[in-house]
Amino acid sequence: MSEVASETAGAPVALDRVMLAMDVVDTLRHQRAQVDAELDDDRRQQEFVARVQAIYRSQGIDVDEAVIRDGVRALAENRFVYTPPERSWSVRLAEVYVERGTWSKRAAIVLLVVAAVWTAFAVPRHYHHRGLVDGFARRTEQLVATAEARARAADELLADWERAHGDGDSVAVARLLADASAAIARGQERVEAVQHELSPLPDAEAYPAARTVWDERLAGFGSTLDAATADLGTARSLLATVAQLRSLQTRADIGMQRLAGLELSARERALVDALQRDVRAAIDGGDDTAGQLALEQLDLRIGEILAARQRQADTRAEFASLRTALDGVDVEAAAKAELQQLHTAVEQAIAADDWQRAGQQVARLRALVTELDQTYELRIVSRADDRSGVWRYEGNDRSRRNYYIVVEAIGPDGRALALPITSEEDQTTRSVRRFAIRVPESVYERVKADKLDNGLIDDVVFGQKRRGAREPEYRFPVAGGRITQW
Repeated sequence: MSEVASETAGAPVALDRVMLAMDVVDTLRHQRAQVDAELDDDRRQQEFVARVQAIYRSQGIDVDEAVIRDGVRALAENRFVYTPPERSWSVRLAEVYVERGTWSKRAAIVLLVVAAVWTAFAVPRHYHHRGLVDGFARRTEQLVATAEARARAADELLADWERAHGDGDSVAVARLLADASAAIARGQERVEAVQHELSPLPDAEAYPAARTVWDERLAGFGSTLDAATADLGTARSLLATVAQLRSLQTRADIGMQRLAGLELSARERALVDALQRDVRAAIDGGDDTAGQLALEQLDLRIGEILAARQRQADTRAEFASLRTALDGVDVEAAAKAELQQLHTAVEQAIAADDWQRAGQQVARLRALVTELDQTYELRIVSRADDRSGVWRYEGNDRSRRNYYIVVEAIGPDGRALALPITSEEDQTTRSVRRFAIRVPESVYERVKADKLDNGLIDDVVFGQKRRGAREPEYRFPVAGGRITQW
């Protein structure tokens, strides 16, 4: 080992020898307690060197005894032991510089962690802040827009009020107009107060710092605008009521104009005047509902009067027409007397202003005139597939029969007429085109034989109805009864 030391101090030493010596020192350092115990005398020292050589030989390394002894001396002298310098600031800075790669990584990790933590808190806070600011801006803009809309509505209502205001209004209408004006003024005042507070628009960036205060103020502005809306709604309703009340009077006046030129009875005049007073009282009292009901009753009564007058006029016109309908016609004596009686009855009913009875008498006169004015030919139904005659048992007596010939009334145009026929079986009157006339059995058999002869009836004319007569003149004997079903 002295050789190694001398070489180290002087000439260059082979690197493998130096490395071997350092390895020996390291091996001995791990067995420091044994070295201290074995080097007390020469014999144990010699045995210790031999054991160290044996350790290296087991690893395939041949170590010279001198190297081992030199390693023992180096261990004792702490020759290969690193003694760190004193921990001064320069040393610390040097260590940081030497380990700058490690410190850079650590610093980068710390910065990343700090940045992540900052982002986790700062970004949501930023967006929350922006959300508050933007939301505040939207709310104020909405309030301003609402205030502008209410201001326009107030201006429109004021114009409506000016158009509605007039002279000669009833006390109720004047009161309604005054209330509407006051409501419009309150609404305008509230709207202007909000517009003043929000002009110019507040700085939205300052909202988060005074959030509670501004929330209360904005809520107050909203309540003020709601109150203004209610005021304007009240004014609009009042003006609508004024318009309706005036419309009631106008409609009542128009209704009364429909009666212009008509002579009303005392009863009709009393009813109309009472309903007019009801309408006016409702208008004066500002009660639109009562006015509507009274006006409906007035319109109904006026309509009834006009309808009655129209019916009266129609009755007069029809009566005049029926009186001359048979002029120049040879009316049979009995029918002429009946016509005269009906004429007198109608005239008396009109004179008594009993138009219901007059209408009933005119209806009877119409039926009689229609019957007298008709002209037709009674023909026996003779087609092969139609029945020309029928018979019935007389009541419950099975030994007696009633015989009938089926006929139809053919008018001048060749068409069958519908006549009102009263059946002797059930006493009901029906308008029919075919009916059966009761005849003696001999007539029935004669017609039957005529049809059985060749399937047709050669002598089909049963009678003639002339204008002015109530009944036809029959060519065959008849028993007088008629039926409409068989």
